[in-house]
Amino acid sequence: MRPVSPKLAATNHNSNYSSFSKLIALTLIVALQTGLLSGQSKKSETTIAFNSNSSPNLFTKRYTSSPNDHTYIVSELSFNTASDEYATCLFEDKLVVVSNRKITSRSGSSTVLDQSEYKLLGFTKFKNNWRNPHLLAGVFTGKTNHGGLTFNKTQTQVFYTKTEAGSTNYQLYVATRNPKTPAQWFAPKRLTLAPKRYSVENPWLSSNGKTLYFSSDMPGGYGGYDLYSVEILPNGRFTTPKNLGKNINTSANEKYPSLSVENHILYFASDRPGAYGGYDVYNAYTDADLYSSSQTLGSAINSAADEVGFVPVTATTGYFSSNKNSLSQKMNVYQYEHAASVAGF
Repeated sequence: MRPVSPKLAATNHNSNYSSFSKLIALTLIVALQTGLLSGQSKKSETTIAFNSNSSPNLFTKRYTSSPNDHTYIVSELSFNTASDEYATCLFEDKLVVVSNRKITSRSGSSTVLDQSEYKLLGFTKFKNNWRNPHLLAGVFTGKTNHGGLTFNKTQTQVFYTKTEAGSTNYQLYVATRNPKTPAQWFAPKRLTLAPKRYSVENPWLSSNGKTLYFSSDMPGGYGGYDLYSVEILPNGRFTTPKNLGKNINTSANEKYPSLSVENHILYFASDRPGAYGGYDVYNAYTDADLYSSSQTLGSAINSAADEVGFVPVTATTGYFSSNKNSLSQKMNVYQYEHAASVAGF
């Protein structure tokens, strides 16, 4: 995985997205008395209304104790090291982490060979203690760098990213699990969502398995890395990548998309100016292809350092990664617990 601050692509607004933005006007009405940049919070009821020129009121949802009530309890995980660790998803009973730490044999006497610099490690928890990690096997190994990945609900299909020899760009692949031999994955195939000279990173699959989100520096966006989505059709084909629009993307970099367990809140990291510094975690309300304006999660999560990879596990708990407490500026994994819950869906 390349450093958190990636190369910037030239800013190039796509006229299709400009037309779209004129057609769809998103209005966010928030009845919160919350200090967004101070991390203060106050329980309240929020009405989110998305309006369109063609439809005066596409939908209205009501929330109690909105997720923008920034009441988080954050703790650093015990397995962190002086190497990079990025939380990416859950697989079976494991927390999957992208890391450049070296993995030794079970006896600890030798280093496991054939390791890429950045690899996928599985961490399991036993009686509140994290066990030593192991390398994910099969398509997840090799000497090229591995990045984020995401599984469907039954964990029979995986979308994963890796670099190819001689390139620092990540490419997106899909593979299907062997029902008779669960450790094997069939026919890995690269998805041609962007030309190879551009990077496709940080995949996240919606819980219904119908929408795949990712980040890319492909041209035609707002600048740097933008967030995109594709629909997965019943025949397994993919629609053309769709930019998530100006309420989400900026001339800076937007990466690491994820969704709440109800699929109605989009989370992502951005290094846009005006927040806490470095990459910060943002969220936005979403329904179908509509997105509210985005805002940070507050100072309980964000800092002057980098925060990325927000991974919701339940409606109130999950993981994210940050280098806020690292003297070496390496990324470590944190657990969060959100004191407020979302109602109304």
